[in-house]
Amino acid sequence: MSSPRPDPDDGDPTLEARVAHAVAPYADLLPAEDLEALRSLTARFLATHPVAAPLVDRLRPRTPPAASGEVDRREPGALAEAAQRLAAKAGARGRGQGGAR
Repeated sequence: MSSPRPDPDDGDPTLEARVAHAVAPYADLLPAEDLEALRSLTARFLATHPVAAPLVDRLRPRTPPAASGEVDRREPGALAEAAQRLAAKAGARGRGQGGAR
C-alpha cells in the first residue's frame, strides 16, 4: 500500500520527478514563465486526475511495516467454520450430480 497522497504544492519528490520528466522536452522551447506555468499545470494534473494520480501513487516508495512477523488473518474458530461450510458445499455438489459429465 502506498503512502498518503501529498498536495502537489508540498514538495513531493516523486511528483517533482515526474513533472520534470514531462516538461523536459519543452525546457528549451518555452520562456521561463510559460515553463513554470506548464510545471504547475502538470503537477496539479498528476496529483488530482482520477486516472493519473493512482499511477503516480504506484511510483511512490511504500511505507515500511511497523513490525515483521506472522499476522493472524482470522480467528481459528472462523477458519474452522469456513472449512465446515466448504466441506458441506462440496458434499452437496457431489450428491446433486449423480450423472455423467
